[in-house]
Amino acid sequence: MVNSNLKLRNYKRIRTKYSTQIEERMFDPNGFMEDMKPFFADRERKYLAYTSEKNEIDDRQPPKTKIIKVNNKIHAGMFNVVVDQAVNHFVGKPVKLDYDVTTKQRNLLQKMKDRLVGNLIDSPATPKEFEEFNSKVESMRFNMLNPDTATFQGACGVAFRLIEPKKVGKSWELWASNIEPWRAEKYENGAIYIKEKYDPYIKKYYDEMILVTEGTIYTYNQYVETTAPYLTAAFKKMEEVPNPLGVIYLSEFKNNTNRYCDFEVAEEIGDALDRTFSDQQNEIEQFKLAYMLITGTTLGKTEAKEMMESLGIINLKDPSAKAEYVTKDLFKDFNEFHIDLLKKQFYTICKAIDFNDEVFKSNSSGEARKWQIITLEAKTNTKEQYFTEGLKECSETIAAFMEQIEKVKIDPSKVIYTFTRSLPTDLSYLSESLPKLAPYVSKRTIQSQIPFVTDVDYENEMIDAESGESYPSGEYPARKGGVVTDDES
Repeated sequence: MVNSNLKLRNYKRIRTKYSTQIEERMFDPNGFMEDMKPFFADRERKYLAYTSEKNEIDDRQPPKTKIIKVNNKIHAGMFNVVVDQAVNHFVGKPVKLDYDVTTKQRNLLQKMKDRLVGNLIDSPATPKEFEEFNSKVESMRFNMLNPDTATFQGACGVAFRLIEPKKVGKSWELWASNIEPWRAEKYENGAIYIKEKYDPYIKKYYDEMILVTEGTIYTYNQYVETTAPYLTAAFKKMEEVPNPLGVIYLSEFKNNTNRYCDFEVAEEIGDALDRTFSDQQNEIEQFKLAYMLITGTTLGKTEAKEMMESLGIINLKDPSAKAEYVTKDLFKDFNEFHIDLLKKQFYTICKAIDFNDEVFKSNSSGEARKWQIITLEAKTNTKEQYFTEGLKECSETIAAFMEQIEKVKIDPSKVIYTFTRSLPTDLSYLSESLPKLAPYVSKRTIQSQIPFVTDVDYENEMIDAESGESYPSGEYPARKGGVVTDDES
């Protein structure tokens, strides 16, 4: 089932090889495709297993016998369960964007001078540049792309998001899309992705390979399934243009350091469940079709077949003859025990949760449920860290576009992404615990931890409006020691 070439050592050596080629400007697109072919094929195989479009059970051949008439190929869907469970857990709710508004800590001497002179330090507010940044993120529909990206991340071990600058008329725009993991790879000094395109003049499809470095963008084309003498099946360099952004605009979302998928070590157990369900269904259907006992007479195969096809019944002329179905013991308890054992082992290895377990049927609080799914939480915490790194790469691309094209500067390192778990929320517990954090963390940080608060700035503006202090952009003067500014009086 697993290609012998799919060794971690081979993969790391291939990465070193083509990273060096990119650095020395000696990139070989055809050699890259040849070396990465087994790894790309494996990523696609895992994704098809996740979608149940193509599993190992699909290659199962029927036994070479006339007695067995059925050969079910049932997909238990366990790969789908383990991936979707993690995806819904950490990106099932929209990822919140915020901006780090903290300023450099003022020393004690400066604070004393401010107090003596009467300087008032306004409450920090997000810059207008962040509003433009957030607007671009919303226009590219990141919250719709995130679940699909996380699905590729879990099913294939890695995901890629392309944020590509496009010239529309006289202006530039950013377009975002997910690239299939079996058509992309990223290195420290460059990124490669492949798109299928159509040539309307020769009416042929072709693959376009793009190599993006910080300084240059290289384009290679490969025409497939063509007999034209001037077109070849190999990639051919078409153009080389400067990179307008100066950054590598393909972002990588790794599932872990070595890019293993969520069910990497449990594929055999998942396949065993497919076979078990299929075999059980075969037994049931085969019993209905074939197991009949005829006693007291001899009935030939041809005669019995003609009776069943014409009448749907068997007519036995001998009065002492009889026909009846044989009751077969299907060992119900043993089969249930075997399936439960396989499922339990699968969930344990994949660090997933069986929500049909008895422990989840009790009326426990949302906080108690968190401890019941501690293994899933630990796994998604790791996935979240890698996903955040991918989003930070996206932030760098957007910030570079704003600076190079729109001449608006923003620090991408200050963009904060906050994830909210898809769990039952115990509001009474939150109302008791969050205020206790006030002496230790800022009000803004506490607000970001409330699940139903999606925009902290908007929430603060609503609080000001309700209290009668409505100021633009939430920038209102601070009170210190009973001193009121001229604008407040």
